[in-house]
Amino acid sequence: MNNTYILLMLVNTLTKAEKRYFHLCANLQNGDKVYLTLFNLIDANTSPEQLYTRFCQIQDGKSFETAVKHLYRVLLECLVRLREKQDVQTRIFNYISKAGVLFEREIFDEAFIELDKAKKLAITYENDSLLLLIRRTELKYLSALDFKTISEKQLVNKQMKINEVLKYARTLNQHTQLYDILKHRLINKGYIRSDKQKEDLNDLVLSELHLIANNSYQGFEAQKLHLLFQATYYLNSGNYKSAIRYYQELINLFNDNQHLILNPPIYYLSAIQGILDSLCIAGLYHETPFFLSKLEELTQNEYSTEFILHLKTLIYIYKSNSLLQAGNFEQALELRDKQENELLKKVTSLGLESQLWLYLSFAVLGMYTKDYVQARKYMKKIFSLGKLFCAFPSYKIARLVNLLLQAELGNYDFFKNEIISIKRNIRFEKQTYITEKLIFKFIQGYPLPSYEKARNKRWLQYQKDIQKIEQDKYERQLLKTFDVLAWIESKLTQRSLADIFAEKAH
Repeated sequence: MNNTYILLMLVNTLTKAEKRYFHLCANLQNGDKVYLTLFNLIDANTSPEQLYTRFCQIQDGKSFETAVKHLYRVLLECLVRLREKQDVQTRIFNYISKAGVLFEREIFDEAFIELDKAKKLAITYENDSLLLLIRRTELKYLSALDFKTISEKQLVNKQMKINEVLKYARTLNQHTQLYDILKHRLINKGYIRSDKQKEDLNDLVLSELHLIANNSYQGFEAQKLHLLFQATYYLNSGNYKSAIRYYQELINLFNDNQHLILNPPIYYLSAIQGILDSLCIAGLYHETPFFLSKLEELTQNEYSTEFILHLKTLIYIYKSNSLLQAGNFEQALELRDKQENELLKKVTSLGLESQLWLYLSFAVLGMYTKDYVQARKYMKKIFSLGKLFCAFPSYKIARLVNLLLQAELGNYDFFKNEIISIKRNIRFEKQTYITEKLIFKFIQGYPLPSYEKARNKRWLQYQKDIQKIEQDKYERQLLKTFDVLAWIESKLTQRSLADIFAEKAH
């Protein structure tokens, strides 16, 4: 990764507040500010290919590489100075540093005052690693002074405080490990599709419950990780009512501890996403607007450009999905026309999974509205980046939706090898994956019969599988993204897909 590309990434992630602060710092400097020209070009979305040429035209051949290095250095210095004003951890470090300077100069009372300031902040913001450092530093200073100012009882009490911090930090680390392992399994193995797969997570669930039962200290971080673990587990195991309850508790916990929400608020976002996913899978789309408004509120804050784009992408995907599932296809198309260019303009700034979800959302809209050119366009984007996307569970969904698209386009020769490949990649099991089996059976029946009687007969043949899928909680995850049951019903009964969705929604 060359210096120019790193600089582009840095500038493109700046918030409005950070840009204002950078310009303020630049105005205070004297001399020729060539680096400002480079900054303004990047900020104006000049393409990487044109950046060097435009810079040389404006600066009459002045060194581009020197400007890149200087701008990078000045930007980092500005961001660090700004963080000193905003970041609690930096403020705590500053108090510790001041205490060290004062103690070295034998201004002992003031040194302990600075340590107390650091301690209060660390306790308020539950920063156990820094609290441990502060308490150890305090004991080090007291030892250097031969413990003249405290009794043995006070000394033992301070030592016990360190043990409490160590115990809590160890518990917190165990919570984090369990949540990370759960998250890793779900990302790499996909959501749970059978009782057996659910049982494979029992070791983690039992360990987490044991940890909670034996943990006497329930701080914010421990509660947050416990609720996240339980909510994530229930969401992916098909118990959506319990998932919503745990996510709601998590949101209440954040509301009661506003000062502990991270910047950007990734765990708070996870809670809102979890509720939205649970509501969508359970088919409760009419309850999503309140939580979508919570996402929209977050976009009004001073977060990085990248994070704001991620929020806007999620809002679009959930809104579009809710409109489609209610049969409001025209409104979904209007929403796409309004936001498509804005979201795609900086799509590479999104995480890979968010890019995949966005492309898949556009493709599904194309399928539902019979705009197969649109659907094919975004499917091509997905499969051109297949090596990057293939690890995500949603990539498997994209492949299934693509099978239905190819059937509509008449590419029947595509089916055989693709079905074999999908079976191999998802470790196809005989008693599992009912939805996949239904899709394979359906597309292998293309071209569909032209006579109504033949179509109705085939529709009756699918009823048993459709009832199984409707009653199976593990199959709902796929239907959230693409309702294959409504799709098949529309194709064989020739009823409008929008009408079928509208009927289901009421």
